[in-house]
Amino acid sequence: MKLLMLAQTPPPLHGQSRMAQVLVTGLPALGIPLHPVPLNLSRDSSDIGRWRPGKVLTVLRACVAAWRARRAAGCDTLYYIPAPARRGALYRDWVVMLLCRPFFPRLVLHWHASGLGAWLGTRATPPERWLTSWLLGRADVAIVLTDSLRADAAVLHPRRVAVVPNGIPDPCPAWTPRPANPPPHTVLFLGLCAAEKGLFDAAAAVLAANRAAGTHRFSLVAAGPFADAATAARFAALAAAQPQVVRHAGFVTGPAKDDLLRASFCLCLPTRYPHEAQPLVLLEALAHDLPVIATDWRGISATLPPGPLCAPGDVPALAAALLALDRQPPAPGDRRAHFLRHFTVERHLARLAAALSGTAAGLDAEGERGTQRDDGSAARPA
Repeated sequence: MKLLMLAQTPPPLHGQSRMAQVLVTGLPALGIPLHPVPLNLSRDSSDIGRWRPGKVLTVLRACVAAWRARRAAGCDTLYYIPAPARRGALYRDWVVMLLCRPFFPRLVLHWHASGLGAWLGTRATPPERWLTSWLLGRADVAIVLTDSLRADAAVLHPRRVAVVPNGIPDPCPAWTPRPANPPPHTVLFLGLCAAEKGLFDAAAAVLAANRAAGTHRFSLVAAGPFADAATAARFAALAAAQPQVVRHAGFVTGPAKDDLLRASFCLCLPTRYPHEAQPLVLLEALAHDLPVIATDWRGISATLPPGPLCAPGDVPALAAALLALDRQPPAPGDRRAHFLRHFTVERHLARLAAALSGTAAGLDAEGERGTQRDDGSAARPA
C-alpha cells in the first residue's frame, strides 16, 4: 500500500494539521510509504472551515497535484480528513472526492472533527445527504478517535471502522513532580479562544470560585488565538475589569507553552464546540501531569482518567470543581501515567499502521462488513 495524504499541514498550527504532520514524519518509518500533498486552505485559526472564494482554486490545484503524485509515486490509497458540520467545507469534500477518488482503488477517511453525521440527519437537504453518501460513502476504512465518535463515520457506511486515539510526542520526557505552589493558582485555558470552546465559562468559573472562597485564590490565563475580533474585544473588557484575575498570554507554542503548562494549577476546558473531537491540549496537559477540569463533551470522557465532568455551560459546577481540586489534588504522576499508557506518538502510529494494514488486506473472506478496534480485533456491528 502506498498512501497519498491530501491534508493540511502546519501552518496554521492546530490539532488536525499537527496530527497530519505526525503521519508524514512517522508512518514511513513503520513501513507505510506516504506521499503528502498539502491542502493548505486555511490562513490562520479563524479561517479554518470557513468559505472563501480563494479556497476553490487551492482545492483544484491540490487535486491536480494529487493526480500527478499518484502517477509518479504509484499511490493506490487516498487518505483524507473529512469536513466538520459546515456546509462550505462539505462542498469542498464533494469536489475533492469527485476529482480524486475515482483514481484510487482505496479510500481512508480519518475523522478529526465531529458533528457531520448529526448534521446530515437533521439539517442537510435530501440532495446534500445523497451527494455526501455517494461521494464519501463506503470508504475502505474510517478512522475515529474514540468509540463515542463513531456516529459520523457510521452514517456513511464504511467497510471498516478503526478506533485510533490521537498521540503526541512527549513534551516533557524529563518530567519530575512539581512542588506545591501557594495561591493564587493559575487556571489555564489553552487553545482557540472562543465562547464555544468555553473561554468565558472558564473566566466566570474562576470569578465564582474566588467569591465562594472569599479571597483571590484562582487566576485565569488564556493562551491562544482569538476566534474573531468580537471575542477579543469582549475578553479585553473582562481583563480590564479584573486585571489581577484574568489575562491573555497570546499565542504560545514550543518551550513557552511547556513553561505555561508546568506553572499552572490545572487546565480548564469547558468546551461545547460543535466540531470538537479529541482536543490535543488534553494530551499535553496529561503529559505534564496537569489536572483537567472539563465538560462531558464529544470524546473528552474517553480521553481523561475516570472522574467527574461538568455539563456544558454549568459555571457553578466548574467553580465547585476548582474548589474541590484545591482541597484535594490528585496524586502526583497519575495523569502522566495515563498519558504514557494511552497517548504517546509511538502508540498512536502503531495503532494507525495496524488499521491501514488491515485496509490493504481488504475485507474478510466472506465479504462481511466489520468493525476493527484499536487492538486489532474484529466485531460485527450491532
